[in-house]
Amino acid sequence: MNLLPHDIIFLQNKVANENDEQSYKKLFLHFHPLLYRFSYNICRNKCVSEEVVSDVFMKVWLMDIKLVKVQDLRLFLMVAVKNATLTALSTNKHSSNLEMKEEGDYYIADKSANPEQSFIYSEAVKQVNSIIATLPTKCQMVFRLIKEEHMTYKDVSKIMNISQNTIETHMRIALKKIRNALKSA
Repeated sequence: MNLLPHDIIFLQNKVANENDEQSYKKLFLHFHPLLYRFSYNICRNKCVSEEVVSDVFMKVWLMDIKLVKVQDLRLFLMVAVKNATLTALSTNKHSSNLEMKEEGDYYIADKSANPEQSFIYSEAVKQVNSIIATLPTKCQMVFRLIKEEHMTYKDVSKIMNISQNTIETHMRIALKKIRNALKSA
């Protein structure tokens, strides 16, 4: 489901003022894929990510009229998911789930490519994903938000509560490590 900014504001107001379940459902369906991916990129665990996103949306529902005061719902949700995921990791609330880490794989095969090209591409993607997974947590989060979620440095700065200069430093470090690892491979 793809909503425009004015649609999001309209739905947000309906949820806040009227407790409209249909509007809430539309917001959930719109934001869930982004928030789930973001949480998963932090913790690498499907169960934890699903629980975090559900908890955050439950809190949004319980905000009632306070939801109207949220200027940018997307940024608000991203910050909430980041904080909730990091809290889940730090409290070892999900320690049994965290032992079963899954590797993220964003490979989408090109239907027109021959099998050899598809295999080479998928191996390259796996290699880059494994390099990204070795980056420090904040560096990895910055890289994924900018490169995979196509967010601006300014938005990432707000989400992570760090300066844009720090964001740039994390990106330089990430790109340098990826470049060096690929050269030596």
